[in-house]
Amino acid sequence: MSKTTQIVLMPPNWLGDVILAQPALRAITHAYPEAKMSVFGRPWLPELLPFLNLNHEHVQYVDDIPKRSDAVFLFPNSLRSALQAFKSRGKQRIGYRREGRGVFLTHAYTSRIDLIHEHHRGYYLDMLRQYGLATLFDEVELVAPKAAQQQAIQLLEENGIQPERFVCVAPGAQFGGAKRYPAESYAEVLAKLSDDGWDVVTLGTPAERDIAARCLSKVQGKSWNAAGETSLSQALQLVSVAKLMLCNDSGLMHVAAGLGIPTVTMFGATDPARTSPSGKRVGLLYKPADCSPCLKRECEVEGHPCMRNISPQDVLHTCEELLKSAV
Repeated sequence: MSKTTQIVLMPPNWLGDVILAQPALRAITHAYPEAKMSVFGRPWLPELLPFLNLNHEHVQYVDDIPKRSDAVFLFPNSLRSALQAFKSRGKQRIGYRREGRGVFLTHAYTSRIDLIHEHHRGYYLDMLRQYGLATLFDEVELVAPKAAQQQAIQLLEENGIQPERFVCVAPGAQFGGAKRYPAESYAEVLAKLSDDGWDVVTLGTPAERDIAARCLSKVQGKSWNAAGETSLSQALQLVSVAKLMLCNDSGLMHVAAGLGIPTVTMFGATDPARTSPSGKRVGLLYKPADCSPCLKRECEVEGHPCMRNISPQDVLHTCEELLKSAV
């Protein structure tokens, strides 16, 4: 391809999946250092782009796919995304052959990764390997812009939180309740962390604000229920300066781990072999029940055993071990 190559990146549709695809996205930008890179997809992608470490001078979000681009890399598996790429008349349209959409792609591949047992990062990388691109990055490596960290510190101070001594908690999971660690168990852990002098900030969507409030119900020290009060940019900023992230298997889990923030996460309905976070300071708790991993949105077994198997004491101990490096 020429130096004036126009390339379109269509990242996955969920925050966590975008982070899992980051090594693959980074491989593309590395392969075409002088190309014009257009990112097309969810409207929140511009808020995430500064953290993705794509290390490319010409990356920008676009509201529509540029016409007749040299290549369109499709990470979503939907028929709709293939139709969008086809209608743009992209010269090359690269993606997986799913939902009968192969006819709309110029390079339609069958995944060699078993998504039931293998990691999703490899799934995204395999598409590029079949296309013939070198994939130099296997792990997620995100970056936090200095300005974003400074904005986070200001936001924390405005809400009475000590920037040098606070933990972030993301107790929700947009996929469904099966992924959520019980709020009453979170409450026990957070009460003890608060007693030990840690301020607590909860993050999430407006729909998760009540869950976050229940998690903070026993906290005696300083706390801020920021669920529903922050933009995605602000949530990313806060995570980037946290001393610890405590969360379920969720998008913010992948963000925190990718940024190198000490991250404690509880798995149950999902399988760590498939979606574990990529990072050097991760405490992963998984005590599967007979029904684990069910991969369902909501638990259908009385008592939610896969999560109940993980005691608050287990979580607290893991948090304390990782916080030692943050003091």
